[in-house]
Amino acid sequence: MRLSGFNMHSLARKVREIEIGTLLSALIIMAILTYFIVLPIFYVFIGAFSTSKGFGLDNFVLYFNMPSMREGLMNALLAGVLTTIFTSLVGVTAAFIVSRYDFRGKSFFQNLSVLPVVIPPFVGAFAMIYMMGRNGLITRLINYALKSIGINPYTIGIGYGLLKPNLWSLVFIQSIHLWPIIYLNVLASLSRLDPSLEESARALGAHGFYLFRKVLFPLVFPGYVAGAVIVFLWSISDIGTPIMLGFLKFAPYQAFAELVVYMGDVEYSYVICFILVVLTTVVLLVSSRIVGLKEYATARVGVARGEVIRKVGLKGHVLIFAFFMIVLILSLIPHIGIILVSFTEIPRYGELFPSKFTLRFMSAILTDIRYAIAPINSLIYSLLAMIIDILIGLSIAYLLVRKRFPGQRLLDLIAMMPLVIPGIVIAIGYLRQFSEPIPGIGRLTTFWFILVISYSMRRLPYSVRACEAILRQIHVEMEEAALSVGASRIKIIFKVLIPLMLPGVLAGGLLSFVTAFTEVSSSLILYPLVPPITEHARPLTLEIYLMVQRGVTEAFGYAGCLGLIQIIVVAIVFYISNRLLKGRLGIAFGG
Repeated sequence: MRLSGFNMHSLARKVREIEIGTLLSALIIMAILTYFIVLPIFYVFIGAFSTSKGFGLDNFVLYFNMPSMREGLMNALLAGVLTTIFTSLVGVTAAFIVSRYDFRGKSFFQNLSVLPVVIPPFVGAFAMIYMMGRNGLITRLINYALKSIGINPYTIGIGYGLLKPNLWSLVFIQSIHLWPIIYLNVLASLSRLDPSLEESARALGAHGFYLFRKVLFPLVFPGYVAGAVIVFLWSISDIGTPIMLGFLKFAPYQAFAELVVYMGDVEYSYVICFILVVLTTVVLLVSSRIVGLKEYATARVGVARGEVIRKVGLKGHVLIFAFFMIVLILSLIPHIGIILVSFTEIPRYGELFPSKFTLRFMSAILTDIRYAIAPINSLIYSLLAMIIDILIGLSIAYLLVRKRFPGQRLLDLIAMMPLVIPGIVIAIGYLRQFSEPIPGIGRLTTFWFILVISYSMRRLPYSVRACEAILRQIHVEMEEAALSVGASRIKIIFKVLIPLMLPGVLAGGLLSFVTAFTEVSSSLILYPLVPPITEHARPLTLEIYLMVQRGVTEAFGYAGCLGLIQIIVVAIVFYISNRLLKGRLGIAFGG
């Protein structure tokens, strides 16, 4: 039977070919992802357009009529653009130098170049304020040096601190933290290029910057765009850095403040989240379109002889050393600051250097349950989120790689959504969605497990992509051989696939764990609604925030130690993940 060219027999055959178990599994996972990823975003959209009269654009009109809100949105856009420019200049230059030149200390600089990623941005911003704020160590040293040569630092705007609550300070802090993302992406792309192309270009007279601009950069452009998009989207949705900096006129912070700090017009928070989602979508579509305009595949010419590595002379060494020393000194200021604030007494007014080493802050963190409970809570929440991500990520990867069913591309799209949707959007969406009681459960927003759910959904893409990548490397013939000797599907998964996939599964799970451990948006937005009786369930990020907000000198030492614990955990997990991924940690950042 054929209706308007539609073959009913063909459709029936395709339906029979789809395993019932596969379809049922896909529907269950799709329902879970829709409920915990798609619906929160939908609720944000509903909130943005809901008015006392029904639905309309009244909230947007009120939002754009407020000068402070317009300025906050403009600052977010400018921060994204400027941070992307500065990180591109540093990251692309560093990647080109490391991949194409042989110089003394190369391995040393390569190892140090990933350290900015190790320190969580929220903690890094706090450490930068300690070092370069109004009474920061670097500020005091510069003020002392200027006064010694007869210059009043206050007359030239330095006396009150190098970092101020403004756009440029925000961009500076974001840039020194994010440049390794572009560096890792471009370096990975350069390492995959066919060396014969570069050799041919050199033979035709292309050298130096001309060679890079006309030959190399166009070939690594997709990798660069992947890193640049991550940097831009991270920058415009950052709430941790402006909170620590006290930069109030920044759109994500305004969304957070209206909801949590001022408890005022929550409609503005929904409008800001809607705008952030639109911006994110536009950036992704435009970047995909730009990359898709050209063909970047390269044909291998002749036999490759390895990467094109050039020796550098004395002048080259001086320039390379100067570049890396400036970049790394600036990038490592937060690491130095967090160590100083953790193990020294805060200098009194008039003191140039910390005068006393102390272990009392760290001792209290490790021995007093009032301080130790926050790191323990975050470890538990992140481990639970990691387990959820591994189970769901493994299931999704298996369905995407080994099965065929209707809606497969949609499942992949929804699973990847949290990677590009700002965390503040999902957190505020959860706030609206789960504020109403669920029959038999109650209000999820009054239960700490809402943090585990939010952490796991936000970090699910890491686990999905890691499991998918490793599964594609396992030939399907291994499963067919097991089937031929009578093994069941379940037995094949547990006895054949999972043991082979274990390194990739663990690497993806650990990346989910460490990013959940340092999560800011969900911790600050969702937890404050948990009743006071469960204050002992605070996550680590929230505890650091509350200590810093006290404004008491004593609290800075405890906040620093908690931040140092975050850094140590992140460093250990990144190291293990890098070993499991065989040195390809850059895939976590799009490389």
